[in-house]
Amino acid sequence: MKKLLIAILTTASALMAADPLITELNALSIIKDSKINILKVQDEGDVYLVNGEPSLVAIGQQKKPFDFFITKDKKIIIMGNALYTDSKMKVVFPLDKTILEGKEAFSYGTGGNVMYVFLDPQCPYCKQFEKVMPTLKNKYTFKIYLFPLSFHADAIPMSKWILKGKDKNDMAERLFALANGSDEYKTLVLSADEEKHLTELINAQIEIAKDAEIRGTPTVLDSELSKVNWPSL
Repeated sequence: MKKLLIAILTTASALMAADPLITELNALSIIKDSKINILKVQDEGDVYLVNGEPSLVAIGQQKKPFDFFITKDKKIIIMGNALYTDSKMKVVFPLDKTILEGKEAFSYGTGGNVMYVFLDPQCPYCKQFEKVMPTLKNKYTFKIYLFPLSFHADAIPMSKWILKGKDKNDMAERLFALANGSDEYKTLVLSADEEKHLTELINAQIEIAKDAEIRGTPTVLDSELSKVNWPSL
């Protein structure tokens, strides 16, 4: 426990624990009494990072998994977040790439370095990034996920206009046009079927962002799904 200070953790290995450990932790009285079902465990040195879900929920509610920590002596449970003291990064389970692979709205660029990019077309910080993307297209392939944030009133109409592009190049050009001040999205007219289809596409994109625990935009992940500060590209 000496290495743990205010829920700040030292760098540790990230090996997934074996199933017998999950069984052992699920058998702890505090876990059983709290009606928690542990799903996976990751070794973090002096503690285990644990992902669990409620074993009982009210009718009509969904089980929502959450992360917490258990000391290896199994005497202390720590609820909340933790950071690695060297990188200051949050201690989390590795992101499952299958959440993202092949599910992007469109891709842009032909470079060998793949980047997963979550954008809100109304986000001013995204627009800054979008304006430099064309200068990076030969170095990177950007897999673009549209993540319209709820407090941006025009983000969904903008996203629909982008997705109405005839192909990935046209979608990218529409994204860049919005970044440079175009308001052409306001002229978009959709049939009922088109409206339904585009709404479903956007909702699917939002769910992908939530599954990947994306909190804001722009968010850029490299091929190892580590967060990247886009100005460094």
